[in-house]
Amino acid sequence: MDNNPKKLSDAAAMAQFRLALIAPVIHGLYPDASRNAYYQRVTERPLTLPDGSVFQYSPKTLNGLLKDYMRTYNTSVHSGIGTTPLERYQKARSSIRMPKSREWLEECFLNRIARKVNKDSTVSIDKVSYDVPMQFISSKVEIRFLPDDMSSAFILYEGEHYPIRPTDKNENCRTKRNNTPSIDYSRIGGEG
Repeated sequence: MDNNPKKLSDAAAMAQFRLALIAPVIHGLYPDASRNAYYQRVTERPLTLPDGSVFQYSPKTLNGLLKDYMRTYNTSVHSGIGTTPLERYQKARSSIRMPKSREWLEECFLNRIARKVNKDSTVSIDKVSYDVPMQFISSKVEIRFLPDDMSSAFILYEGEHYPIRPTDKNENCRTKRNNTPSIDYSRIGGEG
């Protein structure tokens, strides 16, 4: 093997030149209707090579360069894995998980906190009381929220969103409650 740096750099420049000719086909980025149409257009005129000489390529030559490239880089099977680099790339591309929806992706970044709902249908988060739907009384619920925007907080239960809101203490103090009747101890034999 010749280790002359000039010859090596000339060979590398020529390899890059040839790769540049077929790269649009390798990546599927040619603007023409087909690969052959691309080859026809590129080979219409002679090309200036890296060493300054001029050469007229044929479409068949470019197709041969592509076949050499594919044989060299894309069909060499990795002995330990049994797949080609191209197959591994395609498999990796197909296994990329895409988000189900924009809403789903946004929910993934919400804070989550579990709380047990009090008998008065409230939960406490950072010493602030929030009203929740009554159906969750005495249940443990997962609340999702943005730390700086509790107005959009909600309970996520079986895929459904149930909004929560800060407890209005003024409204809460005016709420009529069904108080249990008072016990008259004199009737049951106690001293009154």
